[in-house]
Amino acid sequence: MFINALLSVVSISFYLVAGSEIHYSNISLPNDPSSKSLMLSGSVAFTSVLCANILLSWLLKTPCYKIHGYVAEVVHRSIANAWQFLRRILPRQNRYVPVPKADLEGQTESFDDESSDDDLQEQKTQHLSPFQFRLRTALRSVPFALAAIFLLTLLYAAVARPSDRSLIFLSYTAALSPFVDFSSGPTLQDLPSVFGTGIQHSWDNLTALATAEPFDWLPNDQVLAGFEDWHLKRPHYNADVDPLKISNLGQDLVPTLKDKLQDVPIRHVVLCFLESTRNDVFPIKKDGNIWELLASTFPNNTIPQEAHEKLANLTPTANYITGDYDDGFDHEGSKPKRGGVHFTNAHTTGTFTFKSLVGTLCGIGPLLADFNLDYAHHVYQPCLAHIFEALNQVSNATDAGSRPFNDFKWQSYFYSAATLGYNNQQELMEATGFPEEHLIGLEWLRSENATHGPVTLPRINGFAFEEDPLEDYFRDVFVQAKEKEERVFLSHITSTSHHAYKLPEGEEYVPVANGHDMLSHYLNTEGYDDRWLRKILDLLDEQGVANETLIVFVGDHGISMPENGAVSPYYNPSIGIDHVPLVLSHPLLPAFDIHDAVHSSQILPTILDLLLETGSLNNASRQAASDLVRNYEGQSLIRPLLTKNETTGQGNWQFVVVNPGRAVVTARDARYPGRHLAIPLIDNVEWRLSNVDEDPMEHDSVQSFDFTSFTDVVSRRFGNDVAQWVEEGAFIARWWAEENHKRWQYGEYDERETS
Repeated sequence: MFINALLSVVSISFYLVAGSEIHYSNISLPNDPSSKSLMLSGSVAFTSVLCANILLSWLLKTPCYKIHGYVAEVVHRSIANAWQFLRRILPRQNRYVPVPKADLEGQTESFDDESSDDDLQEQKTQHLSPFQFRLRTALRSVPFALAAIFLLTLLYAAVARPSDRSLIFLSYTAALSPFVDFSSGPTLQDLPSVFGTGIQHSWDNLTALATAEPFDWLPNDQVLAGFEDWHLKRPHYNADVDPLKISNLGQDLVPTLKDKLQDVPIRHVVLCFLESTRNDVFPIKKDGNIWELLASTFPNNTIPQEAHEKLANLTPTANYITGDYDDGFDHEGSKPKRGGVHFTNAHTTGTFTFKSLVGTLCGIGPLLADFNLDYAHHVYQPCLAHIFEALNQVSNATDAGSRPFNDFKWQSYFYSAATLGYNNQQELMEATGFPEEHLIGLEWLRSENATHGPVTLPRINGFAFEEDPLEDYFRDVFVQAKEKEERVFLSHITSTSHHAYKLPEGEEYVPVANGHDMLSHYLNTEGYDDRWLRKILDLLDEQGVANETLIVFVGDHGISMPENGAVSPYYNPSIGIDHVPLVLSHPLLPAFDIHDAVHSSQILPTILDLLLETGSLNNASRQAASDLVRNYEGQSLIRPLLTKNETTGQGNWQFVVVNPGRAVVTARDARYPGRHLAIPLIDNVEWRLSNVDEDPMEHDSVQSFDFTSFTDVVSRRFGNDVAQWVEEGAFIARWWAEENHKRWQYGEYDERETS
């Protein structure tokens, strides 16, 4: 009973904080020393729920005891009557044995007690009329009758219950939930065929892994990090044998960029991840879904003037970066656009930050395993930092007519104001190619070794303080690059817009909602990070490198408070979390939008394609980049995007690994980008389909635990063709999930366990 009560308190408090159910298979995460602040963030909710449970238990103990007594009495009488009936119909065996004297005396005493009780009851009822006596007897029987009806109904429901897994999960008590979670196994291996459409099992023996032959430009005297498979001739991802691969490198550049890139130098590359940033807050828009939600909290659906002004001036840097001023607000004077390609329909690779980082930095699908196990397994493609270091090793003979910086060496950096100690992020960044001495996080900034002195600012959330202390270090990178004739690859992730969405000390908070306090704080932190991005742009101007720096702005994931009220992406396959901003920003690029369905794994091959097309690599590096760019899964974002394989008709499927990693992926097909399909990888998660073109908030989705039932409901709601498409996507995901573990050498494919 105590365990059941404790687990109930834990489950309720977790739901109040995260907006989703707790999964006990992730219980090892709190053992991470850096998780203490994360755990403490839920202490208020836990204490409140515990106190509420204790109070309710005290208030309800007597009613619950009486109700249980009625039910127990019904069960007891039923069993007793059944036993008496059986004794009547079964033959008796008369056996006489001596009765001990003590028992006789005990029976006499018991009989005397019962007689006295009966006499007392008879005295109480003697003064009642026959009607009153019958009424009293009937009233006393009502609770027992209700209890009997309840038990019979419960018995009937248990027998007649449909074989729907959702009802099975609902029937588990809190004490059983950990066992259910730990016993949950993969579901896609036994996926039933409903229509017989799609690949079914025809790809079961296919893999994109093949022996990697060394490139001519790889050095023979050393094994480069990220390129071990080529040196050792081990199986490696090969796009030529990937049945899902669709290449657009044979296409011309998009018309807006044609004959424009030769005048766009790219000496430096900055990849800026925007923490928890939804697409529709970059920039925020009047009369959008968030605006309508905020307005609904005020009388007459009218946002007060102070809040209106805050929102109108919340994201001017995002307007400038995206070139999007069609936000419903008045923009006085000119509307400057920085230049670059703004992708309005981009999805992330993963909704757990570290999986988003590795998917984007390496152009791959993150590992289908809970939290950050990626660092400990085979990162199956060279990441950007690996590639830039490899370019440093190739011939650097000066090419006639090349850009002056083409022969400069690359230096890769990852800077963040957040801790690098949480869930092995330090090890992950090193695994993706960043040198240890070029990693800056909260721990180093607080240390005595910090170049500009230890930072003493308080944390604004469980993981970080504000980004401002990084400004000096950003400046140092470009000053050094100028002095030493280097090229910079700088990756950075913002931190202020992380839960619990608190502004730094001294920053003014303006409520923009009447209620929805967490959403209001989130928007205020997005405004703060917008100002931080302006500081980065100003710093590049100050150092004179803006016109030779490509900046990629991309959200690591969004949040789903407007859609479902949840503050966390944990087990939360929402379109608001998947859909992120993406901009390839450069002052010398024309500013324009692309509305095709794209994926953040396409950023890496696009950067290589841009370096090639802008003439920003020497001849030796061009050969290396040309060989590599063709071997990534994603298409180039600067060329017309293909929605299907022209030969096989296979769609361009894009997968998002849902936080924490092993349980759910969301999928979409570039042929039908409005269909948002959630695919469970374990058996205690639901299938779900939304049409985000017609239902952008996903309030009218189709959901089911059972795949056959799910396709049946989809067929009735959306039509048979959509149901067949769901089956196609399910079998594609089935192959992709198994292939993911092969590429990452995870689970049964882990060579360390099989060797």
